[in-house]
Formats: sequence, structure tokens, C-alpha cells
Amino acid sequence: MSEKQEKYEQYEKLLFERDKYKKQAGEYLREYIREFGELMTDVFRKKISCIEKKKMISYCQIRINRDEMIDAQAMNEYIQHEMEEYNEQLAGMMHNNELCRKGIAISNSDVMQIKRIYRCIAKKIHPDIYPGTLDLPVLSELWVEVMDAYDRNDLKALEELEIQINSILRELGDDVPVVEIPDIDDKIKVLEAEIEMILSTDPYQYRFLLEDEEKVQEYKVELKEELEEFTRYEKQLIGILKKYVAGGAKFTWES
Repeated sequence: MSEKQEKYEQYEKLLFERDKYKKQAGEYLREYIREFGELMTDVFRKKISCIEKKKMISYCQIRINRDEMIDAQAMNEYIQHEMEEYNEQLAGMMHNNELCRKGIAISNSDVMQIKRIYRCIAKKIHPDIYPGTLDLPVLSELWVEVMDAYDRNDLKALEELEIQINSILRELGDDVPVVEIPDIDDKIKVLEAEIEMILSTDPYQYRFLLEDEEKVQEYKVELKEELEEFTRYEKQLIGILKKYVAGGAKFTWES
């Protein structure tokens, strides 16, 4: 085998490894959210409730220091604006929790089939190997669908996509030549660095927590203790905030 062919095969192998580890990292993230997402969301919800009440207290104190009336409507509008980003984060967490709860368990045989179909498709039209894929809208769009189906472990979608792609390639004469990979040595180094980064950071590192049931239970205890701490702090803030209620002004919040 020539050195050129060896480099090409090494590059191709690293591409598949990177995609495999990225997929595994996504699976660890989904499992992490399934395991801890609800508790983490409860903690964050209580945290932003405390932040909201601190901002309300600050708003009231500033008005008092200026010898100004507290306008409840103006305050609510101000707080709503200040809390917008936090509430968007909370909505995102709740959405992710729901998606992960709906995740479908698949068999080992399906996992193997998914890997086989993905590799078969990728060897034909992976844009990093065959840049021409990006020049054909129909193939580039299908490749996006392939990556999405692969990430979601959607075997049925991959099977259907493989049929579509093979049909298109036949129409094109099934002529997808092996192309020259410019700066292949540099690209190999980049792939190796990407793989190292994936393996050494979250969410891939969640695996070491998820694989240890004792650590899983310990982390749940930590989250519950954090939730209790924020709950106590929230009650203190509510007590402080009530002191500012005067002259018929009323503040409402969820506790």
C-alpha cells in the first residue's frame, strides 16, 4: 500500500472515530439529562426565583432611597425584562428534559445496523472526504438528514435515506471518485485534536458519573440539598420583600 493510500485510510478512519465519539457524547448528555434533568431544572427554577426577588428588593430599595413611590406595574415590567434571559434558559432546560424523556431505547442489533448504514453512506458522500457533496444541493441536504437520523438513532430514517442516496448516485452514474485531500497531514492532526477534546471534556466525561450508581445517587443528594438551600433563601427574601408592601401595593410571585 502506498503512503498516499495509508494517509487517506488514516484520515477516513479518524473521521469515523470523531463522528462516533460525538454521537456517544450526545448519548451521554441525553442520559445525563434523563437522570438529573428534572432535579437540575427544579434547582434552577428556585435559583431564578431568588434572583427575581433580589431584583425586586433592589428596585424597591432604590426607589425608597430616592424618596420615590414604588410603582408596582413599572417594577413588574422591569423585572420581566431583567428575568427574560433566565426564563429562556429555564424553558430550554424543560424542553430538553421532555425530549430526553421521550427518547426511545433501541436494541444492540439496531445499534449495529445504524452504524453499518451510516458508515456505508459516509464512505460515499461524507463532505470531508468528497467535497463534491456540498456542490449538489440534493446530496448536501440528504447528508444533513443522515447526520440528524444517526444522532437520534433513527434506524428507519437511515434505511430510507440510504435508498434515496443510492438512487441519486445511480442517476449520477454512481461515480464518486476518491479525491485528493489537500494538506492531509494537517487535517489528520486536527481530527486527532478534536477526538482528544471530545474524549476529555463534557458531555463525554459524564460517562464516568453515569456508570457509577453510587456517584449518581450522591449527585442527586447534592442537588436535593442545593434545592433545599435555595428554598430556605427564597423564604428569607419573601420576608424581606413583604416589608416593602405598603399603601395598598401588591406584589405577586410563585413560590
